[in-house]
Amino acid sequence: MPSPARCSAPVSALCPCDAQPARCDVDCCCDADCSQERALFSRCSVHKVIGETKLCSQDTALYSFSMTPSGLAQVQTAVLREVNPDVLCIRSANYEQGLSFVTPTIPTERNFDELFSHFVGFFFGASDGQSSTLQTSPQENSPGYQYGDIILTEDGAGRRDFFRLPGSGVTANCFDSNPAAFLKDQTSRCVRSFVLVQDCTALEALDFRTYSSFRVFSGKGKEATLVPVELDAVTLQSLEGTRTLADVTSAYQPVLLEPAEVCSQVVLQVKYTVRYGAAGKIVGVLASLVLGAVHTATLPIQQLFQIVFVQEARSDTLLPFRGNPGYVVGLPLVAGWRTAEGVVRSGDPDGTITTLHSSAAQDCLLGSPQRMAVLFGKDVVSGCTFRLDDGANCSLVSEALLRSVKGQSFPDYVASFGNSLPQNPMDWVPIENQTTLTSTLGCSIPLSYHLEVRWTKYGTLVNAQAQIVSVMEKIQTNTSILSSVSSITSSVSFIDVSAGASPGVRVPPTIDAKLPYDFFFPFV
Repeated sequence: MPSPARCSAPVSALCPCDAQPARCDVDCCCDADCSQERALFSRCSVHKVIGETKLCSQDTALYSFSMTPSGLAQVQTAVLREVNPDVLCIRSANYEQGLSFVTPTIPTERNFDELFSHFVGFFFGASDGQSSTLQTSPQENSPGYQYGDIILTEDGAGRRDFFRLPGSGVTANCFDSNPAAFLKDQTSRCVRSFVLVQDCTALEALDFRTYSSFRVFSGKGKEATLVPVELDAVTLQSLEGTRTLADVTSAYQPVLLEPAEVCSQVVLQVKYTVRYGAAGKIVGVLASLVLGAVHTATLPIQQLFQIVFVQEARSDTLLPFRGNPGYVVGLPLVAGWRTAEGVVRSGDPDGTITTLHSSAAQDCLLGSPQRMAVLFGKDVVSGCTFRLDDGANCSLVSEALLRSVKGQSFPDYVASFGNSLPQNPMDWVPIENQTTLTSTLGCSIPLSYHLEVRWTKYGTLVNAQAQIVSVMEKIQTNTSILSSVSSITSSVSFIDVSAGASPGVRVPPTIDAKLPYDFFFPFV
């Protein structure tokens, strides 16, 4: 059985390299006593700490090490929840009634019909035969969903069902009847076993229409409307792992390629973003899918499913400011997109402008690189590596690398002040581009991406406010033939362009006063 002390303690408080109590251990990034000595570390002796290895859902703390431009060390900490792939693992349940036996209700002639309808409806579905879906307890006072409620759906044929988010059950194999609960963010990985030749085009779990061709009920009441699932992004993955964004308006179906060894456009990842209002009603559902090619030698495959709930902001006043009026050091930049009506500000609380988060052996083209928000006044240097195979499409690789360092949704305007409003377009600065093209006739691959933010002090010296005056992205490509394994650098710098303060010379005051004509009466 797992240790009770280890299960109750947060994973961020566990530190296996903390050998000396109340003293800092060298290169121990998880030691709480090293708050001031971390800047002098040369590495992290422990990169990953798992709370309890016997649990099916493990809390994991990751520690990454990087160097700042000034030569000091910087330690980044992240707490994630991972799924234990072992077949024999322990599931934890904080259910008080599960700790003791509940006295069962004894069937009698009076309560038999009530018990029969209750258990038959739960195990065998509704008695009217219309649906065999999971039923939730109705709450007439709340037309919207409440925390933990099962989300109801409807397919193209009008059949009611519940929102299914496949996950691993007793084993690591995918269990497709796992329900998604309202306001419960979930991330699951499971193993999908199938016969490539027989199930490539016939298995619904491999078809992207299974995860996008249904509609969601906005609430539980009778007046609930149907909200369609919109495709936000579709990414195609090759056999080598290279990913490319595809058109969301096209139709994608699994295709068996000759000689019957590869099945393309198979669903590998599905990520849902559910937007809800203040009353608990769902207002939108976005789906991002990764479709990849699967070889018969790589079976079975692993699928990832994720659902995230985001509350919709009712107006721009709900979006947080990053200063009043000037920017505050350490807060994300305010960015958006310019339209005919004005500036559309991003509602992401973590910031729209992001940069790469360096990690060990991070590949630019494989998977989704870790990112972090660009914070005002904080210079960042990071990067990733990539492998350029012979015969690779140069333009596709160049676009994929640039998208990897810039992010999926890169804005084109940045607010001058931390409280700039979208309805004032003159308070927003455009992001300019400066690309240094290669001087050779070979493949042009970006090797360096630098974001330069120039700012100045606005106002008096006593209460100077930080104002952004210009933002420039500088892209430098290769000037020679690249090797098979190359690296790309991503950096952000903040430059103070404030003019030096100079003392002003005050002019002596002049007396411009006229005395009345009888001022010296009666002497004159």
